[in-house]
Amino acid sequence: MFKTSMAISPTPAVFAPLLFAGDWTSALDTAIDLGYDAIEISVRDPADPAVVACNDELRRRGLDLSAIATGQSFYSDGWSPLSDDPEVRTQLDERMHRIIDLASPWEAMVVIGGVRGTLTGSERDHAKQYEMAVDAVGRYAEYGRANGVALVIEPINRYETNYINSIGDAMRFIDEVGGDDLGILADTFHMNIEEANLAESLRSAGNRICHVQFTDSNRLAAGRGHINFHELAAVLRESNYHGYLSTETLPLPDSRTAAQQAIDYFRTL
Repeated sequence: MFKTSMAISPTPAVFAPLLFAGDWTSALDTAIDLGYDAIEISVRDPADPAVVACNDELRRRGLDLSAIATGQSFYSDGWSPLSDDPEVRTQLDERMHRIIDLASPWEAMVVIGGVRGTLTGSERDHAKQYEMAVDAVGRYAEYGRANGVALVIEPINRYETNYINSIGDAMRFIDEVGGDDLGILADTFHMNIEEANLAESLRSAGNRICHVQFTDSNRLAAGRGHINFHELAAVLRESNYHGYLSTETLPLPDSRTAAQQAIDYFRTL
């Protein structure tokens, strides 16, 4: 059996596919009731009282923290390492350090997904901005390394960003950043759009896959669309994957039902 996790936000969020956004107490109650092993949290400001309280209560209740997503800094604040404003880049560096500090006692992974923003301007601008992203992630990874926290790069589909869309893109980006402690978050919703063959893409990355979100083709709970998750689970077993299966799912028809549907399906894999 795989370990299980569900993605929530302790605070209200612009980003939609999160369960119990702004209602972390119900999220933890549900996770315990349904038998999840861990929570994955989406964080804007790690000092927000709701984030602090959720973190404290996780430990009290004996749940784990699997990963921290960082995209709200871009979706809510417009901050990314591509900003042409050095003050924004400095503020983001400081926030990423505080998120890594939050992750450190749990040895939770920190996700580099939506936070990286989108490339703008000319092709020359794109090349410069891409290097800015490489440099920034290198800085985050160095701080993470010093604090026992691994970073994972999440490929995101072309309709949401215009770089690092596929597993192959993520592997090339990681090679450019350097270091052996960067991994990949494989999100099957995005993979379904970008990968010609989901199973082969997972297989090609091997042990670089460090975190997995099993969300179906329609961004509902696994089993509600057309992705063959049994095939993907077999590939993960081939590569001796020992991480979590997490659900980053639209809260439809409601958060609890979506969480129930996801874990019920995970238990068939």
